[in-house]
Amino acid sequence: MTRAMRVATAITIAVLPLVGAAGPARAGGGCHGGATQGTGTTIRIVDACFTPTILHVNPGQTVTWINEDTFPHNITANGWGHFDDLQPKDPFAATFARDGLYPFACTLHPGMSGVIVVGSGEGPGSGSAVEVTPFDVAIPPSDVANDPPAGSGGRMTAAAVGLALGLAGGLGVAEVRRRKAAATR
Repeated sequence: MTRAMRVATAITIAVLPLVGAAGPARAGGGCHGGATQGTGTTIRIVDACFTPTILHVNPGQTVTWINEDTFPHNITANGWGHFDDLQPKDPFAATFARDGLYPFACTLHPGMSGVIVVGSGEGPGSGSAVEVTPFDVAIPPSDVANDPPAGSGGRMTAAAVGLALGLAGGLGVAEVRRRKAAATR
């Protein structure tokens, strides 16, 4: 067994027990339960997931995001969003004037993304049709109609194995390059 394979095996053995113990919020982000759909005007940010991940609204409606996690997120999009940290319990609101698809994501947590479907969903979906306003009203109770996000299940284990294999491959490439360099000297 090469040195690279021994290192990769050691990393895999060390990481796998930790992955099972870590929840999705501590595992780096992303909605681990798959996409959820909903109607209403509120998107809850919980367990590093936009809930729902797909929200259907009518043109002219204001959508409110509420960070219910204990750590910050952001909401980035094409021409609109909350690019600074959205702290725990903070809300953010945007009004969508025209039909279209308006994707958004949290750049702090890879894989954490969602989309606003306005009207039929057919239209430009450009940031110029979004009005972002300061949020200065009381947070309404959640009016989201969707399923709660599921647990991370085996996806985190698969991610850890993928990371370990990637490290092993990278170390193996480095070892091959080192041997080639030594042979040409």
